[in-house]
Amino acid sequence: MKLPAAQIGAGVAVLAAAAWLLWPQLQHSLSSAPRALVRGGDAGGLPRVPPLQEHLDAAALERASGDAAADGLQALIVLRGDYIVYERYGHGIHADSVIDSGPFARALLALTAGIAARDGNLELQSLSGFDPVRLRSAIEAGTRQSYPDYLSLHLWRRLNAAAAWIALPAAGAPAPADCCFHARINDWLRVAAVLLDDGHFEGKAVVPAGWVERMQRPVSASGSEGFGIELASAAHGTEPFAADEVFFVRGPGRWRLWLMPTLKLAVLFGARSGGESSSGDSEAASWDETRLPNLVIRALSEPTQQRSVGSQLQQLVPGH
Repeated sequence: MKLPAAQIGAGVAVLAAAAWLLWPQLQHSLSSAPRALVRGGDAGGLPRVPPLQEHLDAAALERASGDAAADGLQALIVLRGDYIVYERYGHGIHADSVIDSGPFARALLALTAGIAARDGNLELQSLSGFDPVRLRSAIEAGTRQSYPDYLSLHLWRRLNAAAAWIALPAAGAPAPADCCFHARINDWLRVAAVLLDDGHFEGKAVVPAGWVERMQRPVSASGSEGFGIELASAAHGTEPFAADEVFFVRGPGRWRLWLMPTLKLAVLFGARSGGESSSGDSEAASWDETRLPNLVIRALSEPTQQRSVGSQLQQLVPGH
């Protein structure tokens, strides 16, 4: 039955009034949700240059952002060396949007573990594989600081990232180290820069030399998982990656951060997920994880440059 326009209008007015009355309580509920602050730095902007300056074809990057693999695009950002060379946003997302990065947080834990190991506050030999709970607890025990505080002081602030926060399961509960990290989208490009440049950010050593290389060693029986990251063999796609030594981090839904150190190239992508398939499997699980980074790789107009890393891994973790 079709309702009269006047009746519909009255109903909308009632709902709007109710929302207005409840908004203060909702705001209070959101602001009082338990969380742990991760203090940041000056949050200064990352330098940007045109794609051509870093030997990338701007038209090819535009085609990549319109490719079927980028359907539902919320963010596509390309970092080359120390510069953002391309960025495209959609569906209400922008560079300063704060997102719950989900499993991206595993990479932060892995980098923080490297710092703690260098400082003699973590014995990695006593840990097997990559167990986020045990690793966080070991960092806290060795440093006598909470994980959010140690992460802030030794990593996040040194990247000049904006303040972030970790959602807690309950007031007073330990901060999860493998999820629930809320940060600006562009601050993940700072993390990407560290992963590309052997632990350096803006020319300064933040993570010990050789540690990122150690993160790329398999820690799972399948050989597809590194220390807090996914290795190339973990990707599902119609073709392999078009560059050597690619590794990546999976976020929630169709959020990915691909790292290509041999090319000094990183690609951050996020899109609205299509939801669940009829079989109950997540649509994101069947999404092609190699097509977009390959399109960006093929936008390069120069040959691959192999990196040269003076690894200090033997000094950092004897026997590894």
